[in-house]
Amino acid sequence: PSEAVVISDGSGPTAQGWITVNDHLRSETGVTHPGALATLVDALGGGLAATAAQPDWIATADLTLHLLPLRHVVEVSGVGRVVRAGRTTVVIEVALQADGQNLGLATMSFAVLARRVGNPVIDHRSGIARLTMALPDSGFTTPLETATGLTIVDAETGTVELPITDYVRNTLGATQGGMVAMTGAVAAERALTRAARAPLAVVDLHITYLALARVGPLRSVTTVLEATAQRGTASVELVDAGAENKLTTIVRARGVRVP
Repeated sequence: PSEAVVISDGSGPTAQGWITVNDHLRSETGVTHPGALATLVDALGGGLAATAAQPDWIATADLTLHLLPLRHVVEVSGVGRVVRAGRTTVVIEVALQADGQNLGLATMSFAVLARRVGNPVIDHRSGIARLTMALPDSGFTTPLETATGLTIVDAETGTVELPITDYVRNTLGATQGGMVAMTGAVAAERALTRAARAPLAVVDLHITYLALARVGPLRSVTTVLEATAQRGTASVELVDAGAENKLTTIVRARGVRVP
């Protein structure tokens, strides 16, 4: 996100974040790229979960994202809240809006981990913290998929690869959860569009994170479950090709024809 704010009051911390959408953050179907939205959601959710889990740390366990296929979006905002904070699990909800109208809703669960040396200290329980993931010269000059190094190996089969570089790593030294979601969404969208012979935009994602992807490239294995000219469903498995094809993530995706 271009900016994120974590606010703590008597009812517990909330988080707000914003991204400005241009052609570099849109998918082939013209809607806001689901990978960009998943990254915003994961960044907001991760900051909130880390706050709620103090003094421990967290890792994303699963993410569910439901979206409306809106075109011509200029700005997306997200507001996150802690649904539950337990000893082993933190659950976060993020509501998304596009230019003032509802865009979607996400739910995430995070596993609580023992803090390790090098984990950031995030504790905003007594005030407002304003953070940014941008630098003065930040800004996409190429589409999101190109900027991250994502390669379409075979669109027909939904085979894509994401190199694991510092650009897409998280604080654990593995692929950031939003980047994993982006990879799964692109694989599903390409395969569904080819199978349906019509442009289908991914609007629903359910992602289960099984293991950290550290070596790379992250590679997709996609199965189209159904595809018509109006909608489709796909299952995507993401493996760490450089780690003996270890299964890292399972993605379920639904695509629809954009009005």
